[in-house]
Amino acid sequence: MIWTWFKDEWLITRQAAKLFFLSTLLVLALTPVFLGKIDTNTMSFWARLPWGILGILGPIALFFLWFGMWRYWVRIDRSGRSAKRAWFVVLLFGFWWGSCLYCFFVYLPQVSRRASVEA
Repeated sequence: MIWTWFKDEWLITRQAAKLFFLSTLLVLALTPVFLGKIDTNTMSFWARLPWGILGILGPIALFFLWFGMWRYWVRIDRSGRSAKRAWFVVLLFGFWWGSCLYCFFVYLPQVSRRASVEA
């Protein structure tokens, strides 16, 4: 299943952190499209092209981020019990935007701390 695509050891690497950060940026860039604020029908081809590329990469990034942050929360997150409960609610009801928050406020700081300790 999708759940086993990520290995725990890989989730805490710099490469994974960079990919999750990039995925977060793609999801946030795609947010106006999700909310219907961007109308690509009235744009020229060249103006529509970046939105089309984002429309292809965005959903891939969205699911990569969403499943990756859930996996990290379940298997590796070293937060306290109350913090983990609060982030569970954010991840559950915040969908991919909750995963963006979790990535910025929990995942990236923990991975960078771990990398600085190991270096």
